[in-house]
Amino acid sequence: MNQNTAKRIAFAVAALALCLVLPAAPSPVRAQQPQSSTVAAAPTSPAVLAFERRVREYAHMREEIEDKTGELPDEATPEQIEAHKLKFQAAVRAARAGAVPGQLFTREAAQHIRAVIAQEFKGRSRAELLEKVSEAETKGVPLRVNYPYPESKELIDMPPTLLLKLPQLPKQVKYRFVGRNLLLVDRENGLIVDYMTNALP
Repeated sequence: MNQNTAKRIAFAVAALALCLVLPAAPSPVRAQQPQSSTVAAAPTSPAVLAFERRVREYAHMREEIEDKTGELPDEATPEQIEAHKLKFQAAVRAARAGAVPGQLFTREAAQHIRAVIAQEFKGRSRAELLEKVSEAETKGVPLRVNYPYPESKELIDMPPTLLLKLPQLPKQVKYRFVGRNLLLVDRENGLIVDYMTNALP
C-alpha cells in the first residue's frame, strides 16, 4: 500500500466516524396552512331585497322620464330651472297616477326598517333624535304619495350610521324624517315617492 492510498483510507474512516457522532439534521417542518377566518356575510332578507328592487324600478322609470323632458341650457335662468322641474314633476306624477302608500314601503319592509331604527337608537340617542325631528320645521309637509315636498320646509339629514344599516337607495332617492314618519323623496324633482308611519319608536 503506497502512502497516497493510506491517506485516502484514513480520510474516509474519519469522515464515517464524524457522521456517526453528529445527530441527524432535523427534517424541515411543513408550515401549517392557516385556517380561513372568513365568515360568510349574513344574507340580506327577502323583504329588503324586494324593497331595494322596487326603489330601483322607480329610479329607472324617472330617469327615462327625465331624459324625455329635455336638457336645460348651460346658463339656464332661475325661471327656466323652475319650469323644467315642474315639467319633470308633472310627467312623473302622471306616470304614477295610481301610486298609493305602501307600494315601496310594504308591511314587511316597514317592519324591518322599524326594527333597524329601534336597534340603532336607544336611550339617550333615541331621545336626542326625537327632539331633533320634533323641533324641525316640517309641519305642513303632506303625507301624500306623488306630491312635492315643500321647498320651504326643512330637510332633516339622516344620521350616517343609520344610513349604513337601512336598505340602500339609488342616488335619485333619499330618506327623510317628518315627525316620526319616514319618507322617500326624489332628490331632483322633490316628489314624495312613498312614506311609512311610526318609523321612530
